[in-house]
Amino acid sequence: MKGNEETIVVERAFGEEVSGEIVVMTGGFSPRYHLNRTTGEFSVEGHPVDGQRVSGKILICDYARGGIAAGWALNMLKDKNFAPRALIFMKANPVMVQGAIFAEIPIAEGFSEEEFESLKNSSEIILNADEYKITIKK
Repeated sequence: MKGNEETIVVERAFGEEVSGEIVVMTGGFSPRYHLNRTTGEFSVEGHPVDGQRVSGKILICDYARGGIAAGWALNMLKDKNFAPRALIFMKANPVMVQGAIFAEIPIAEGFSEEEFESLKNSSEIILNADEYKITIKK
């Protein structure tokens, strides 16, 4: 750990190294059902992320939701510049992983509830998929 940084090791990761501001969502994420494909804003009525933009931010979520259309939705969101900079889940699913790789969006998964809480309380992180690690800047 350097200075004011915390490192989380993930079980699986793919993609280029990215850093940036985060947005945190709980209750699962589906790019098809939770993002407005016209505005790029979350459309989850009553949820703290409702109305926020995810584009250019790293999305951190407890788990992935959605079927085959989720993968296509990620690619379409990237084409419209609405996609997140990266996806980080406690638990992803194969369709989300395939969709992220297809859309060339870095993705990681596999860490504890306690580590999720650390991520929720951060504002900026670095995802290094080659080293399977997330660095929290404090």
